[in-house]
Amino acid sequence: MIISCEKCNKKFEISDNLIPDSGRLLQCGSCSYKWHYKPTKSIKLVNEVKTNKVPNKKKIIKKEDDFSNNNVNTNQNKSIGFLSYIIVAIFSLIAFIIVLDTFKTNIASIIPNIDFYLSSLYESLKDIFLFFKDLIK
Repeated sequence: MIISCEKCNKKFEISDNLIPDSGRLLQCGSCSYKWHYKPTKSIKLVNEVKTNKVPNKKKIIKKEDDFSNNNVNTNQNKSIGFLSYIIVAIFSLIAFIIVLDTFKTNIASIIPNIDFYLSSLYESLKDIFLFFKDLIK
Protein backbone atom coordinates (compact mmCIF):
# COMPACT_ATOMS: atom_id res chain seq x y z
CA MET A 1 0.00 0.00 0.00
CA ILE A 2 1.10 3.57 -0.59
CA ILE A 3 0.96 5.96 2.38
CA SER A 4 1.65 9.67 2.21
CA CYS A 5 2.93 11.84 5.05
CA GLU A 6 0.29 14.19 6.48
CA LYS A 7 2.79 17.02 6.82
CA CYS A 8 5.02 16.98 3.71
CA ASN A 9 2.91 14.65 1.46
CA LYS A 10 5.90 12.41 0.65
CA LYS A 11 4.68 8.99 -0.47
CA PHE A 12 6.00 5.69 0.90
CA GLU A 13 5.28 2.11 -0.14
CA ILE A 14 4.62 -0.11 2.87
CA SER A 15 3.70 -3.78 2.94
CA ASP A 16 0.07 -4.44 3.91
CA ASN A 17 0.98 -6.92 6.66
CA LEU A 18 3.03 -4.32 8.60
CA ILE A 19 -0.01 -2.26 9.61
CA PRO A 20 -2.71 -4.01 11.70
CA ASP A 21 -6.40 -3.16 11.45
CA SER A 22 -6.19 -1.09 14.65
CA GLY A 23 -3.56 1.15 13.05
CA ARG A 24 0.04 1.98 13.84
CA LEU A 25 2.27 4.94 14.70
CA LEU A 26 4.25 5.95 11.63
CA GLN A 27 7.14 8.35 11.19
CA CYS A 28 8.04 10.11 7.95
CA GLY A 29 11.57 9.36 6.82
CA SER A 30 11.83 12.75 5.16
CA CYS A 31 10.51 15.26 7.73
CA SER A 32 10.37 12.99 10.87
CA TYR A 33 6.68 13.82 11.46
CA LYS A 34 4.80 11.16 13.49
CA TRP A 35 1.15 10.27 13.05
CA HIS A 36 -1.19 7.36 13.73
CA TYR A 37 -2.28 5.65 10.52
CA LYS A 38 -5.35 3.44 10.42
CA PRO A 39 -5.89 1.56 7.16
CA THR A 40 -9.19 2.07 5.41
CA LYS A 41 -11.28 -0.80 4.18
CA SER A 42 -10.98 -1.65 0.52
CA ILE A 43 -13.43 0.16 -1.72
CA LYS A 44 -15.98 -1.99 -3.55
CA LEU A 45 -16.79 -0.88 -7.06
CA VAL A 46 -20.46 -0.51 -7.84
CA ASN A 47 -21.86 -0.50 -11.34
CA GLU A 48 -24.69 1.90 -10.65
CA VAL A 49 -24.38 5.65 -10.88
CA LYS A 50 -25.33 7.62 -7.80
CA THR A 51 -26.46 11.24 -7.53
CA ASN A 52 -23.95 14.03 -7.97
CA LYS A 53 -23.86 14.94 -4.29
CA VAL A 54 -20.53 16.18 -3.11
CA PRO A 55 -19.55 14.24 -0.02
CA ASN A 56 -19.00 16.23 3.15
CA LYS A 57 -15.36 16.68 3.93
CA LYS A 58 -14.72 15.38 7.39
CA LYS A 59 -12.39 17.28 9.65
CA ILE A 60 -9.34 15.25 10.62
CA ILE A 61 -8.41 15.46 14.28
CA LYS A 62 -4.82 14.60 15.07
CA LYS A 63 -4.09 12.99 18.40
CA GLU A 64 -0.55 12.46 19.53
CA ASP A 65 -1.06 11.55 23.17
CA ASP A 66 -1.45 7.77 23.49
CA PHE A 67 0.35 6.61 20.37
CA SER A 68 3.71 5.80 21.88
CA ASN A 69 5.82 3.02 20.44
CA ASN A 70 9.01 1.73 22.05
CA ASN A 71 10.64 1.13 18.68
CA VAL A 72 10.39 4.77 17.59
CA ASN A 73 13.25 7.05 18.62
CA THR A 74 11.67 10.19 20.06
CA ASN A 75 14.94 12.05 20.59
CA GLN A 76 15.12 13.75 17.20
CA ASN A 77 17.07 16.81 18.31
CA LYS A 78 20.36 15.20 19.20
CA SER A 79 22.97 17.73 20.14
CA ILE A 80 26.61 17.24 19.32
CA GLY A 81 28.66 17.65 22.46
CA PHE A 82 31.70 19.82 22.97
CA LEU A 83 33.90 16.72 23.18
CA SER A 84 32.86 15.73 19.65
CA TYR A 85 34.04 19.09 18.33
CA ILE A 86 37.38 18.68 20.07
CA ILE A 87 37.85 15.19 18.62
CA VAL A 88 37.05 16.43 15.11
CA ALA A 89 39.49 19.34 15.56
CA ILE A 90 42.28 16.99 16.71
CA PHE A 91 41.76 14.63 13.77
CA SER A 92 41.69 17.57 11.36
CA LEU A 93 44.95 18.92 12.80
CA ILE A 94 46.59 15.50 12.51
CA ALA A 95 45.42 15.15 8.89
CA PHE A 96 46.74 18.64 8.09
CA ILE A 97 50.15 17.81 9.61
CA ILE A 98 50.32 14.55 7.63
CA VAL A 99 49.53 16.40 4.40
CA LEU A 100 52.20 19.04 5.18
CA ASP A 101 54.77 16.36 5.97
CA THR A 102 53.90 14.37 2.84
CA PHE A 103 54.22 17.33 0.47
CA LYS A 104 56.94 19.29 2.28
CA THR A 105 59.31 19.19 -0.70
CA ASN A 106 56.62 20.72 -2.93
CA ILE A 107 55.58 23.25 -0.28
CA ALA A 108 59.22 24.27 0.32
CA SER A 109 59.05 26.63 -2.67
CA ILE A 110 56.15 28.49 -1.01
CA ILE A 111 57.35 28.26 2.63
CA PRO A 112 61.17 28.22 2.62
CA ASN A 113 61.78 26.97 6.20
CA ILE A 114 59.05 24.32 6.37
CA ASP A 115 61.46 21.65 7.71
CA PHE A 116 62.28 23.90 10.69
CA TYR A 117 58.59 24.64 11.34
CA LEU A 118 57.59 20.98 11.16
CA SER A 119 60.41 19.86 13.47
CA SER A 120 59.42 22.60 15.96
CA LEU A 121 55.81 21.44 15.74
CA TYR A 122 56.81 17.82 16.37
CA GLU A 123 58.86 18.83 19.42
CA SER A 124 55.95 20.89 20.76
CA LEU A 125 53.57 17.96 20.30
CA LYS A 126 56.01 15.67 22.13
CA ASP A 127 56.20 18.17 25.01
CA ILE A 128 52.41 18.39 25.22
CA PHE A 129 52.16 14.58 25.20
CA LEU A 130 54.75 14.29 27.97
CA PHE A 131 52.94 16.98 29.98
CA PHE A 132 49.63 15.07 29.88
CA LYS A 133 51.44 11.80 30.58
CA ASP A 134 53.03 13.28 33.73
CA LEU A 135 49.72 14.90 34.67
CA ILE A 136 47.93 11.55 34.63
CA LYS A 137 50.55 9.84 36.85
